[in-house]
Amino acid sequence: MKVFRSFSVPKKFNDSVIAIGNFDGLHLGHQEVINEAKKISLKLDKKVGVMTFEPHPKSFFQKKYEFFRLTPFRMKYELLKNKKLDFMLNIKFDKSFMKISSLDFIEKILLNDLKASHIVTGFDFVFGNRQTGNVDFLRDFCRSSKKLKFTEIEEKKINGSEVSSSLIRKLLRSGKVEKANTILSRKWTVVGRVLKGEKKAREIGFKTANMSINSYCDLCYGVYAVTIKLPVGISSKKFYGIANYGVKPTFMKKTPILEVHIFDFGEEIYGKKIKVSFSKFIRKEKKFESVEKLKDQIIKDIKLVKKKWNFQKQLIFQKLTFL
Repeated sequence: MKVFRSFSVPKKFNDSVIAIGNFDGLHLGHQEVINEAKKISLKLDKKVGVMTFEPHPKSFFQKKYEFFRLTPFRMKYELLKNKKLDFMLNIKFDKSFMKISSLDFIEKILLNDLKASHIVTGFDFVFGNRQTGNVDFLRDFCRSSKKLKFTEIEEKKINGSEVSSSLIRKLLRSGKVEKANTILSRKWTVVGRVLKGEKKAREIGFKTANMSINSYCDLCYGVYAVTIKLPVGISSKKFYGIANYGVKPTFMKKTPILEVHIFDFGEEIYGKKIKVSFSKFIRKEKKFESVEKLKDQIIKDIKLVKKKWNFQKQLIFQKLTFL
């Protein structure tokens, strides 16, 4: 998948089908938009690409948005690359771009610069200065000019709830990671480098990999069952573990950090980039009366995860594969 950071693209990418959106999280609704664009491109024998924006427009307009992104750029790129698209337009969202009128966006960018053939968006797509353009505006232009085709993907719902990035953020902030994973169609994952911590967990018998995840969506303070992927040079297998995200109130800390205890692994991985995928919420973070009581609770948490979740599921899967 080729990546372009402007609207100047090689001629071979003209006349393409383009899916447009922020695609933060690349959830089931986003996937429908992209899958429809791919379907149209196959039918018409044209190339297919996506147009997305950095930073996320909401982050640009309101700098107070910390912990907002579900998928920072590198992860979004990897997810889109797996969709086997021909190209990605990663457009810088800045003051200059936001001044472009909705009509100029269509005529100058989609038609003149990209010479697009067909545009696919979600039902809530808005564009242009002050968001004056929307799916109705785009549809009316395409019908009247006949210079461009447009397909709108209707709102997707699961159990009566709208599939959206906002809903996923809300679920993660309340600890409902399993429901968030259902909407994402995969486990919510963070990627980061292992930092040197104060080794408080190690002092009480639990070695952890510490990560700062400030570039990701906020997460409910608590304990989670997780899976971990290490750099290929260290191990290609998937590890299971338990993670605590929070401020370690027993030790009177204030800055949130992710601490990951990896089962059956003891190597030093400081500075290494790892992927941590969240599978199940175990309990909320709490302040304990003593370090010993905290240690007792951690032991209980680890036993719970090993007995009732990860390893039990592994055994079931192994039995099924041999049936």
